[in-house]
Amino acid sequence: MDNLKNMKTNTFKTIIGIALVILAIGALLFWEAEGRAMLLMEDVLVAERDVEEGENISLNMFRTESVPAGSLVDGAVKIKDTELLKNKEAAVNIIQGAQLSLRYLRDPDETPKPDTSCFVIRNEWIYMCTSSVRRGDEILITSSDGRIILGTYPVAYVKDSEGREVTDASSGVYSFTGSGGAGDRVNTSAPIHHIEIECELKDYRRIIDFCAGKIGAPLMLVRKTT
Repeated sequence: MDNLKNMKTNTFKTIIGIALVILAIGALLFWEAEGRAMLLMEDVLVAERDVEEGENISLNMFRTESVPAGSLVDGAVKIKDTELLKNKEAAVNIIQGAQLSLRYLRDPDETPKPDTSCFVIRNEWIYMCTSSVRRGDEILITSSDGRIILGTYPVAYVKDSEGREVTDASSGVYSFTGSGGAGDRVNTSAPIHHIEIECELKDYRRIIDFCAGKIGAPLMLVRKTT
């Protein structure tokens, strides 16, 4: 009787042991197949094709791919973040297979401006200038007779003869011709001596080329009011 009881106990233990081994193997297989991905992988958007800078972004340009958490790019767009793609365009070229990052996106009105710098419109070039022009205004630059238009540019600085910025808001027109000095300027104690504009180098070269070899001051600067 005792032997039969012991046999049943051993059989039960064997069955439990086999069940535990099967359970452990199942858990290991699940970890390798699903668990590792659930804990260590992230579902992110990856480019289905090359996306060129300036293209409007849509979800069908991308596929979902599981990527190790340690391999995510900065700002990676996860599957739960797809709403962030609305009304966006590519800020850079995105190659096929690359993870999508929020850093690669921009609003359509955030298109970078061409490279510009501040360039001086020299005092000796200026025949006439609207005296109310100040930093932040736009000026139309033409030949002294107004027949040749050289472009419209934002004003970076308005300087007096000692290089100090002119900030008062007087109005009128100041003539730079005559004795070559500052001249008369109504209702102001800080006459404009020269102006710095913001433009591309090629535009400034065109202004330099126009002024080269001219007798007298060749430029008229007119502040745009609208």
